[in-house]
Amino acid sequence: MEFLKKTDLKTLTRKSVIYILATALCEFGIACYYTARLGTDPISVFVEGASFHCDLTVGEISTICNIILGILLFFFDREQFGFGTFLMILIAGPLIDLFYGFLLRYFPPETTALAIRVAILIAGILTYALGLGWTILCDIGVGPFSFPPLFLTKAFHIDLKYTQILTDAMFFAIGFFLGGVYGLGTIVSVLLTGPLMTFFMKYSEPMIKKIEQS
Repeated sequence: MEFLKKTDLKTLTRKSVIYILATALCEFGIACYYTARLGTDPISVFVEGASFHCDLTVGEISTICNIILGILLFFFDREQFGFGTFLMILIAGPLIDLFYGFLLRYFPPETTALAIRVAILIAGILTYALGLGWTILCDIGVGPFSFPPLFLTKAFHIDLKYTQILTDAMFFAIGFFLGGVYGLGTIVSVLLTGPLMTFFMKYSEPMIKKIEQS
């Protein structure tokens, strides 16, 4: 693959470590959305809606969706496909289930104060956007769910923060019709994930490059 031709093993290892951390941040953020019970992120509305129609966990549905989008990424934007894409497919779904189970143990929604649930939601919004941006900055293959906004950015020369809003709105709409649960957190996620992600990318890029080159 092209990214292997231009990346030595040492740099690839460092990028992979950052990518795994970024993926963990993404999935922790998603688990925070679920735990807060104030509205999940748009993709999770879609995944949750799909889970109502089959006997699978949200993590398992997420893995299936990652595989499908990964295949589309391979055929329609192969330059963005890489080792990181495989990592995301393998670990994203299980990490959601792991983090969600952990958070539910300590912050059951039924007995957790609203203020704490709001704090968990805010943590989810921030960590999800940060992790998403880092997976793109690593440049070893984007996550499957990053394929739609990046493809639209490349095809129509629209700023990534706007294509992220557009695709988030699309996933939310499909999830809504599938019966996915949504709330204030969902609307905030649709509007803020794209801008926050590009903000974090702008200010994290020098740090990521420094770590990769050290």
